[in-house]
Amino acid sequence: MSAEPETRVPEDALRAVVVEIFRRAGMDEGTGVERLVVGGGDILRTDRDTLAAHYVRDGRTGAGRLVREAGAAGALGYFALRGLAGWRAERLRARAFARRWLGYAGAGPFLIDPEKLPGGGAVCYLSCGVPHDFAPDERDEVAQVFERARFVYLRDEQSAEKLRRCGVRRELRVAPDLVVLLGGQLERAAESAKGRTLLAGLGVSASAPVLCFQSMPYPGFDAGEIARQLARYRQRTRAEVVLLPLGRCHGDEEFLRLVAQASGGAFKYAGARTVSEAVSLIAACDLFVGTSLHGNVTAFAFAVPHLFGPLPADKTEGFLRSARLPLSLRLESWDELNEKAELAAGLGSDFFALRAAEARTTVSRTVEELLDALLA
Repeated sequence: MSAEPETRVPEDALRAVVVEIFRRAGMDEGTGVERLVVGGGDILRTDRDTLAAHYVRDGRTGAGRLVREAGAAGALGYFALRGLAGWRAERLRARAFARRWLGYAGAGPFLIDPEKLPGGGAVCYLSCGVPHDFAPDERDEVAQVFERARFVYLRDEQSAEKLRRCGVRRELRVAPDLVVLLGGQLERAAESAKGRTLLAGLGVSASAPVLCFQSMPYPGFDAGEIARQLARYRQRTRAEVVLLPLGRCHGDEEFLRLVAQASGGAFKYAGARTVSEAVSLIAACDLFVGTSLHGNVTAFAFAVPHLFGPLPADKTEGFLRSARLPLSLRLESWDELNEKAELAAGLGSDFFALRAAEARTTVSRTVEELLDALLA
């Protein structure tokens, strides 16, 4: 849903946000923004309140943090409501964040019209996704924003089609998600060794095969059913099952603790403290299964066989097509997990390595084109 009118603030809020970014970086705001790169992920959208909820939903509610997020009035409102109606407090917190940080003029918080930037400037989009079709009354403004952009790199064809349906006629570059470059920047052997050290701390033998599993909660996802499918895989393959939360803002931690509980202690819960640790754990596994796009892309980058969980999101098929991977790597339901795990393993690491190398070549070329456009 789109933010209601009262969550919007005057157009000069964009300038205020830019000035704050400069201040935190220890920079002088100067005369304006000459170049701006917007990316990545599913951020080309208009539902400000939903985006804001993703930013603030991480379990930390200290007074200082809340004031920075939502302002003094928003923080006071949150604390007043929290004990009476938790869900209303979280909704208020998200809307206050949206007013403070995402409320500048424009169809969406990351749909930046160059003419609205302080001092003007070139705007490029890097590895972005479009999760939803835009409403009819938003399309003209969206089309205008992208027609004025210097360069647009989208991470899948379905995102490009959504912009074309808005009337965007300029060239749109489509390439796999930027995260595929991880496999060219980091050596899998080194990352896997770090991951194995972390796994040893959980009691995982150095010789044990590992299935790394992640999921967000979603209507119809049952922790008990998932635990049964994973237990069947564990019994059949003698692999360790490691539960790795990746999306704190999506509720991974809470849901995976339910899966761990349903396993009766058979699975290992890996609460990675940093993104670096999560990357190493994925690199150390023999199979990755999860609903997270970037979890799957990271596995792909390291040539780890992987499966997408049955989350009904366009971006799943979009990535598989852009990386030239079989669409069968997406589960239609969790009860396909064991059957399709065999399929993914059967493709072999070499298959994924070849596709990942092709994807890195395409992404590197696209990024070079973006930089040329940005610096022109």
